[in-house]
Amino acid sequence: MLVHFLQQQSATRFLIAFSGGLDSHVLLHLSATLRATYPQWHFRAIHIDHGLQPASAAWAAHCRAVCEVLAMPVVNVALHLQIPSGASLEAEARQARYAAFAQHLQPGEMLLTAHHQDDQAETLLLHLLRGSGVDGLAAMPAVRAFAQGWLGRPLLTCSRADLAAYAYQHGLNYLQDPSNADTRFDRNFLRHQVMPLLQQRWPAVTATFARAARLQGESRQLLHESLQEKLPHYQGSRPGTLAVSQLRTASLALQAALLRVWLVNAGFQLPPAKKLGSVLHDVLLATADAMPCVHWAGCEIRRYRDDLYALPPLVAHDSTQIYGWDTQQPLVLPSVGVTLVPEMLGAWLPIVRDSGSAVTVRFRQGGEIMQLPYRGGSHSLKHLLQEAGIPPWQRECLPLIYVGERLVNIVGVLQVNP
Repeated sequence: MLVHFLQQQSATRFLIAFSGGLDSHVLLHLSATLRATYPQWHFRAIHIDHGLQPASAAWAAHCRAVCEVLAMPVVNVALHLQIPSGASLEAEARQARYAAFAQHLQPGEMLLTAHHQDDQAETLLLHLLRGSGVDGLAAMPAVRAFAQGWLGRPLLTCSRADLAAYAYQHGLNYLQDPSNADTRFDRNFLRHQVMPLLQQRWPAVTATFARAARLQGESRQLLHESLQEKLPHYQGSRPGTLAVSQLRTASLALQAALLRVWLVNAGFQLPPAKKLGSVLHDVLLATADAMPCVHWAGCEIRRYRDDLYALPPLVAHDSTQIYGWDTQQPLVLPSVGVTLVPEMLGAWLPIVRDSGSAVTVRFRQGGEIMQLPYRGGSHSLKHLLQEAGIPPWQRECLPLIYVGERLVNIVGVLQVNP
């Protein structure tokens, strides 16, 4: 089962998420037994100590000892989490755990987790109870892209009983987290209260739910492929944008689906249903001169003219900054994440170096003008930026290169020659 899974992967290096519990201990032990037969595969483990249980330090020591016996390299990470008031402990711990995994995963390496068939069934039920669509009901994919590599779940076809039998057969001394019995947590409630009741009536319910999740995953894949083919037809006038007028020709269901795949492609977290509804109704239906914004964790949807933008949240920028530039080396502008290179000065570079003229980099204050001899006379910066279709929220962050007091380059927009 594990061999078959690993043979299907392009990765040859694997990072095992090892909590010390039954599931991950079985995965760790299975992986360790494969090394002699399959020397092309390289395994190491990572243990995350969330710092949420009094015994967590002892658990970390136990995991180190297990890995030492198996000659398995291991990384121990202590998080010392502080859960904000009112936040979900499960969600916060999971987010921090996967952030740690991402930080330690090497390029081209696959993170292996020990999720199994019962976990898959519980995940399907949780998403169903939250009113999820096909993405949620597909539950956990066997493989997906993650950080600089992939995340793999090789045990999804195994039941919890299968893993327990393996652990008993090999005498595995695994940890038991008492929080796993706390039915205040949704997953534990399903595991200990709901699933046993369902199994009394439908003994194969776990396998049935897992199969339903797999079929939903196939539907999701087909839908994703179809949407990826459609998405270019809705491309806006600027890279990475969508055309509002084109989107509005589609049905609401297709609009929502296109927005989701567009956001996923751009690396953003999908919005809650209410936020997505705000994009559909408040942003797409706004007047052309409006500049609405809908935001959620890590993302903002903004509109300018007919283009729809997905952006990280804007950060405060001090537009009064002025940088002197000797043009002998690149100039880093940390506040806007831009590095200028001398070649950006074009034909001005030899003139500057011969004459010793001062070169400064500034930002828009208002009232700036640019001399454009080929168009006759001077033109306001405001008009030039509007003409170039630069959204208002980007205008204050555009570096302006001056030779003496003459504006010669609006970086990324327009440059004038001597």
